[in-house]
Amino acid sequence: MNKVLRQRRCVALLRMTVVVLLAVLLASMIPGVFAEGTDSFTIDEHAVFNDMSRSWLQGYEPSVSWDRMNLVLPIRADKAVSELSAQLLVQDETISPFKAQNMSAKVQRVEDELWALRFSLALFSDRVNGDYPCKVLLVGKDADGGERKAEIPLVIPIRDGMPNKEPLQLAIADAGSALSIGEDGLLALTITNPGQRVGYENLLLTVSDPSGDVLPQGLDTVAVGDLKPGESRELSFPVTVLAGARVTPHSLRLDFSGQSLGEDIRLSLCYTVTVRQEIRLEQGGLRMANSVVAGDSITASLPLMNMGKAEVRNAMVTICLPGITERQSVLVGTIQPGETKQAQLTVTAPKDALGSFDGTLIVSAEDNDGNGVSYEMPMSLTVEEAVKTNELTAQRTVKEKKPAVVIVLAIVSAALGALLIVQSILLHNKIHRLEEDRL
Repeated sequence: MNKVLRQRRCVALLRMTVVVLLAVLLASMIPGVFAEGTDSFTIDEHAVFNDMSRSWLQGYEPSVSWDRMNLVLPIRADKAVSELSAQLLVQDETISPFKAQNMSAKVQRVEDELWALRFSLALFSDRVNGDYPCKVLLVGKDADGGERKAEIPLVIPIRDGMPNKEPLQLAIADAGSALSIGEDGLLALTITNPGQRVGYENLLLTVSDPSGDVLPQGLDTVAVGDLKPGESRELSFPVTVLAGARVTPHSLRLDFSGQSLGEDIRLSLCYTVTVRQEIRLEQGGLRMANSVVAGDSITASLPLMNMGKAEVRNAMVTICLPGITERQSVLVGTIQPGETKQAQLTVTAPKDALGSFDGTLIVSAEDNDGNGVSYEMPMSLTVEEAVKTNELTAQRTVKEKKPAVVIVLAIVSAALGALLIVQSILLHNKIHRLEEDRL
């Protein structure tokens, strides 16, 4: 019966798979279905038209004459497109160098899958030199009427305008740097260009540590590349932290070089990173009695030793003994490198507790940066019944008292015996004197 059921399930699954495949195949045959957004348009960096001085690969820039810009884009389509339209949008309209106008392009099909887009745009006469992030919106239709869309990012350079007084600046943020004393690490940074219309080209970064504690692995210079206004880039820089490095924040020097607005530039920044030391908090042996009488208290003592190079903060010891105490803690505080401190806790066994109890002793602490460490140790305690223990104590007291009584009795007996002997001697002497008097 089970075999027949499994066979039926397999047949149903096979039928469902066939139906899905047929649906996908049928949809691919219908014009316009799944068409939008599946094809992309790209700039052909090798193409050169008559009104272009050079290819985009060789550094083509739009021409400007009489406050009008002429921009040419060779567009390569992945598939045959029968119609194509384009529009240019400036990312930040508040600083746009273009006057309000129709920003559409004239489109000419040069050959199969290659189109020429030509923009002729009016500029403000008081335009400011800079790099202006833009995007070109492309909409095309294929022979079957399917729509194709794409966005191509651009940076429009203006170099014939008024001087740009915007300061050169870069923003640095940590992207997961990991630097530990005596280990190879990674300086991971996010570099952002916060400028509005100041871009950077061919940026190089040189990293150095004036203290000499953090050294680059191999070359000390890496390529950042181009950063247009508002753009960010993550960069990883392998470094080595010396074993004798200080466990303090280190101020690294970041030197950038490259080009901006057609001129060579240099920019130096200081960036602070934290060099960490692994928390090496170790404990000695736990000193605590194995048993306690119900209702009584015992003291647990645990030495904590800081074996690292950085101070350990907020060291704490916690005892968890279900049935006796759910959670009881003592704060040891700060432990300096090479220092040992004692953690002492007093635990009271409930009067109604009896038997063996298992629990956990937890040691926790953190470093200067708030990075925590925690580990656990098993522990157990036996609680004895109070009544039986008192009886045994009384019996032991009686046994302890017996030898004392015997000693006292022996002393008294010896004293009485000595008195009898003395009395006997005195009586004997008296009788002897009476006999002499008679004679």
